[in-house]
Amino acid sequence: MDRPLGSARRYAAALLGLAKDASSAASQADELDRLAAVIAAPGARQILDDPRTPAAGRVAALEKAAGGTVSPHIHTLVGMLARRRTLASIPAIAEATRDALNARNGITIARVVTALEASPAERTRFETEAATMAGHAVQMSYEVDASLVGGATLRVGDRLVDGSVKGRLSRMRERILSVAG
Repeated sequence: MDRPLGSARRYAAALLGLAKDASSAASQADELDRLAAVIAAPGARQILDDPRTPAAGRVAALEKAAGGTVSPHIHTLVGMLARRRTLASIPAIAEATRDALNARNGITIARVVTALEASPAERTRFETEAATMAGHAVQMSYEVDASLVGGATLRVGDRLVDGSVKGRLSRMRERILSVAG
């Protein structure tokens, strides 16, 4: 998933600031994840961005598709985003909320993206490298992206190690272009 935008981080910080305790903060993050999953469904954005449907109707449809009622703070956020026609930012807000919640709880997420499924030995090496980068144990997340062609990327917090063929070719291209002037 893409890194959250600054506005998504601000929304996440505001939501977590309103949470009464760790349990309600986790509950809000779960609600945002459910809403983000609905928005990611094929065709959902066309329905949720339909200008013929009033904002309240879009909010109700989104909340119903996500499994019913949501907390008042999330409902207010979704209503505001619907009026601004920016419901598509909910996945970024959900990711930013998870990231902020993990940071609050001292959990570092390491994301590994590989061109092919990582073997158990490769996963062990990634976990060791990520723990070294973070300075403590990390929670691992793995994705497969064939566009990398080969190799992998490892992101620990805001640090990125790009060992993919795609990344190497891109860096090589930049060097050639800078030399060619």
